[in-house]
Amino acid sequence: MKYEVVEITRRLLLPTCAEIQATRLSVCVSNGLGCANSAHVRCCLHAAVIGKEMVEISVIKLSRRTRTASTSLVALAIASAPLAFHGQAQAQAQAMPLGVNARQAPGTPGVPQAPVPVFAEDFENTGETPVFLEDYVGAPPLDETYTADPSWLDHGQCNGIILDQTGADQPDCPAVLKDMANALGQVGGTNPPTNHVVAAYTNWVPPGADRVEFRTVQPIPIAKPNRYITFAVDAAAVNCDQANPQLKFYLTDNGSDIPTFTTPINPCTDPSSKSYPEGGGLRAGRFAGNRAVLFNDSQLGIKMVNGQGEWFGNDHAFDNIRILDATPQLDKAFSPATIEQRGTSTVAMTVTNTSELAAKDDFSFAESLPTGVKVASRANASTTCGNGTVSATAGGTSVTLNGGDLAAGEKSCTVTVDVTAAKAGTYVNRPEAITTVGLNPPAPATLTVKRKAAAVGTATGSGGLLSGNLVQAPVDIPVNACGNSVNVVGVLNPAAGNVCVNG
Repeated sequence: MKYEVVEITRRLLLPTCAEIQATRLSVCVSNGLGCANSAHVRCCLHAAVIGKEMVEISVIKLSRRTRTASTSLVALAIASAPLAFHGQAQAQAQAMPLGVNARQAPGTPGVPQAPVPVFAEDFENTGETPVFLEDYVGAPPLDETYTADPSWLDHGQCNGIILDQTGADQPDCPAVLKDMANALGQVGGTNPPTNHVVAAYTNWVPPGADRVEFRTVQPIPIAKPNRYITFAVDAAAVNCDQANPQLKFYLTDNGSDIPTFTTPINPCTDPSSKSYPEGGGLRAGRFAGNRAVLFNDSQLGIKMVNGQGEWFGNDHAFDNIRILDATPQLDKAFSPATIEQRGTSTVAMTVTNTSELAAKDDFSFAESLPTGVKVASRANASTTCGNGTVSATAGGTSVTLNGGDLAAGEKSCTVTVDVTAAKAGTYVNRPEAITTVGLNPPAPATLTVKRKAAAVGTATGSGGLLSGNLVQAPVDIPVNACGNSVNVVGVLNPAAGNVCVNG
């Protein structure tokens, strides 16, 4: 899809976002809060380079032909756009500077939030004439370029060609490539007839197994270390009754390839793909790696490898390459949230996976309890976070988890420890008191400690302290005398017939 600039504003904050159906205009808000029009999420472009000047774009419209005044969402770091997986609709997006990893807000423990894209390539920075992958340049500011192994850049085999349904034809390539472009437009929420994809058709020559279909050339900045990173792509396939694509996702860092999968993606059989009527037997879907990497460097590359080496079948196209920040969310709560002095509360730390449910290995946290709160004499420390180890010493003031894991498909895990406090008061555990690796820190959690209720005793018909009847001794200081009780050690205290409550 192409976007033609209709109106450019500088330092103008628009208050609303709306679609005008008659002219198919989409108004985008450049106020840092994202676009309110979830039906047209791709309208939300925060800034674009026009000439050498960075300007804010407030209004853009759909254009099928314009190139000189158009831009795309390629290579933008989207800070809070929940990605749709398994057929979910895309939600609002907020554009942020490239490479910024947005921290997910604390949410509902056990309910996965969507991963955050930190890089996206939608192949829309082009026109209606097919262009080869190695000649394509992504949108500013990164201007990313791409390459692949020679067999996947063999244009005579209809490989490595970027095209859409309504644009010009690529000679000697089948019409079903355009059908796949339309279907992937539906998958990605763009205008299907003008959605661009990369063809990977293998017309009649075997490409060879485990050859690279797509690779970034320039490194992509990652702003924050110790984040879980994975790879995602939209893909479509036809001729699924023959050889099927086997797509493998890797991060590349300083010459090493780091897999973000344990099982290759097969667009023909994956449960998140579905049938589309545009081509016979066409299936398409949105796929992410089922493993995320705890990444510590400041930049990375990505590549997609096809494990299928046959040409008979192996007919597909791909779109919307994305790098996802899939860092889990840590949430904390005291249960019960209110206790009496020296009572016990269980602090539950819940680690919630992101919605692609990729495996996450080796996360950790170290928490300092609020001053006055200590680990109970019976800590009852435990965790369900894979091979994680909890440290919480009785009477201590800290709780740590090391080596925590979430398995692929697992929504959440927990760490629980019993704590106590001797003095009444309100104790707030703030995010600054928690150091995390591979986790987003929690919101503040509050424990309220009430003064312990006093004991209640009676002495009825007593002849005094030495009578052998009930003796009432104080359980708290100061002593609250009542009736004609004068001293708990008074030998001649006449307590007969009185009821005394020590408060």
